[in-house]
Amino acid sequence: MSFQLSNKTKEIISKRIGIPYEKLVQMDDEEIEAYIEQKTGKKITWPKGVKIDGLPIRTMEDIDKKIDEMER
Repeated sequence: MSFQLSNKTKEIISKRIGIPYEKLVQMDDEEIEAYIEQKTGKKITWPKGVKIDGLPIRTMEDIDKKIDEMER
């Protein structure tokens, strides 16, 4: 099942984010994350204990830290 956003919704998204909707949907996740971090001046972080579908969120930083601890 697919759906289409109305032109008004696309316009609102574009204004809120600061880039055209058409450009946004062509960006990959890393580009969107970099854009948000550059715009806000802050790194995107997940609160501790966040879960999606019952599974904990693990960032690459979390995984790298765990690997470093295992190598000691």
